Amino acid sequence: MTDSPYLFRAADHPLAQANERLKVREAQSGFGIALRYQERAPDPNAPDPNAPDPNAPGPNWCETGHSIFILAGRIQYRFDTHTVEAGPGDMLHIPAGPEHRHKPSVLGEETVRYFLTEFG
Repeated sequence: MTDSPYLFRAADHPLAQANERLKVREAQSGFGIALRYQERAPDPNAPDPNAPDPNAPGPNWCETGHSIFILAGRIQYRFDTHTVEAGPGDMLHIPAGPEHRHKPSVLGEETVRYFLTEFG
């Protein structure tokens, strides 16, 4: 089998514990894009994701661009102007930049499993 710059074998990129609720398998492409598989567990101490956030745009707001494909579980992305919920089979594309800043949160008790690309 020939090596290719387009193929990223999962065995070469172990599933790492990023924090107590997030596991990540990441491959950096030579094209400026990170390819990731993530498992995000629910946070039992999380505040209501729809409650006003007095600290916005404080910690946990992301301004990085992503394309996301949800495999399992349900996730909510909160933006300045709205929120969106996604589940298995749903795809999202979030452009990079402060005008698209977002904050993810797990909905329900199931760990969310998803693939994403990350770009600046």
